[in-house]
Amino acid sequence: MTSIQQRNLAAAVDPGQVRVYDSPEQHLRDELWRIWLRVEHETRRRWELQALPPAQREGSLGSWQPTEINGLFRQAHAELAGAPSGAADLGSRETHDAYLRHSALVELRVERTLAAHRELPLIELVRTFGLDARQRAALTLAVAADLDAGLAVALRYLANDPASRHVDGRLLSMLVYDAVRTRPQLARDLSPRSPLLFYRLLELDESGPRLSSIMARRIRPAARLLPYLEGGDRELDAELDELARLLPAEPGLYPDELVDACASALRNQPVLLVVQGQRGAGKRTLVATAAQRWGQRVLAIDSGALARAPNAAGVLHAVIRELKLLDAVPALVDLDDAVGRDSEVPAAVAQLAALWAGPIAVTLASDKLPPLRMRPVIHVQLATPGRDTRIQLWQRALPDLESQVAGELSDRFAVTGGVIEMAARAASVTGAPDLDGLDLAVRNQLYGRLQRLGKPLDTPYAFDDIVADTDTGALLREVVAAIRERRRVREDWGFRGAAGISVLFSGSPGVGKTMSATVIARELGLAIYEIDLSQVMSKWVGETEKNLAEIFDAAEPGHVVLLFNEADSLFGKRTAEVNSANDRFANLEVNYLLQRLERFNGL
Repeated sequence: MTSIQQRNLAAAVDPGQVRVYDSPEQHLRDELWRIWLRVEHETRRRWELQALPPAQREGSLGSWQPTEINGLFRQAHAELAGAPSGAADLGSRETHDAYLRHSALVELRVERTLAAHRELPLIELVRTFGLDARQRAALTLAVAADLDAGLAVALRYLANDPASRHVDGRLLSMLVYDAVRTRPQLARDLSPRSPLLFYRLLELDESGPRLSSIMARRIRPAARLLPYLEGGDRELDAELDELARLLPAEPGLYPDELVDACASALRNQPVLLVVQGQRGAGKRTLVATAAQRWGQRVLAIDSGALARAPNAAGVLHAVIRELKLLDAVPALVDLDDAVGRDSEVPAAVAQLAALWAGPIAVTLASDKLPPLRMRPVIHVQLATPGRDTRIQLWQRALPDLESQVAGELSDRFAVTGGVIEMAARAASVTGAPDLDGLDLAVRNQLYGRLQRLGKPLDTPYAFDDIVADTDTGALLREVVAAIRERRRVREDWGFRGAAGISVLFSGSPGVGKTMSATVIARELGLAIYEIDLSQVMSKWVGETEKNLAEIFDAAEPGHVVLLFNEADSLFGKRTAEVNSANDRFANLEVNYLLQRLERFNGL
């Protein structure tokens, strides 16, 4: 239809009919009626040309007569256009004119609806993915065939293929790409680079025989499209539930300067916003809060699951479709879980960075930053929340918790928001949790990760049980006092420096080294774990450092005392003369251990 014809038809439309659409369903119903008219016109035209056989057979289901197809057309006229029963059938020319008039009316109603600032999901989708008029028509036809069973039968009849269950290239060439000059576009629009297939709005039906002809390629709409078009469904496609989820924001939980810095990074394209911090520190929530500043949501993508996905390419294209539909920012969470021994980023992660033009957030728990060469990196280090923030987190997790109990827990445990949330859930299982129940719940969350590499020790002894000279006893009590008062020294008085304390016990076997360590743990009310060095040391390069990192990360908040018993094998001197690879890697292990001890906040 030419622009002159469009203007003439628009002028012929009764202004009283040009009403704003009240709902997306109303618009979709009009689009469905437009397709019915197009199918009816093409069918009647072929009847007049005798290009369709008088009857078709569908196995044992009987035959389709033209009178039966006529019945479907009459039913559509009655249900979608309100035509009276018994109305005379139209010829192909009259049907074509009705199709053109209705098309003009639909476009005018769409224009008026958008001018009234009302959303129409189909039009929003067309704009989001940059579809042209024929791509929009192809998409709408595929959706309509799934929406209306009677239309699916009429399409099978028109295609002269009773076995067909979806729209294919033949039907598109009849109903959408019907001019000879548009056939090359049909081939392009059914190619992998077309926005229809690239974003998995339409999907090729692989269940039938593999045919190379473009006319035989069957397509179906993505399952998530129909609920979206009917009401603008803004939830994630269920197909991706095991891979990704939308993150909630938590305004007021982070300092404005930190949120502003992350929000500014998310406005730059293309960058990688790398947020690094302990597990449970709130890295994902920080990204979601920053994105909310721009009215966007965050889609958290499990990096490990993405790297292991058997059809990573198809999954990536579905993820990008969801990002555009939901106006979301992708966040590759726990990237360190997907990084292999060679520290290389998985191919699927790099491919997402290549396919997605907008900003990408990445969260990491490890100290080491893998090589992220695909984009400029903006790095944010997220520390463990301070005491006031921890109180706020406890009260958010348990709204009925007394402020005194929240303060006591915050003093005892310098933990992350993730640990607080899990502990609150665990303690609430048996009813309203008290201080002792929450204390135990936090310890259970923290100590679980140490079970693999260490064992808990009993603490039956007190200071009165130790036989030691005055100076040694005073030193042990000084260690206890330093740990007890470090929050006041660091947070209230503002002193900085290393928050942790390392104590070296030396002496002959049986003099009480292990006993002294357990006494300190008892006085502080902390568990003590003896680290099993046979589980820590590994012949594989990098595994010893990885095991040490796991130990220190689990004990980092200072709620467990680490005891490296008989640690000579690990706490050795660095070798000055490197004569072999073993010497070099042994030095690396000692270097790593000393660095972690300097940064360690516990005992």
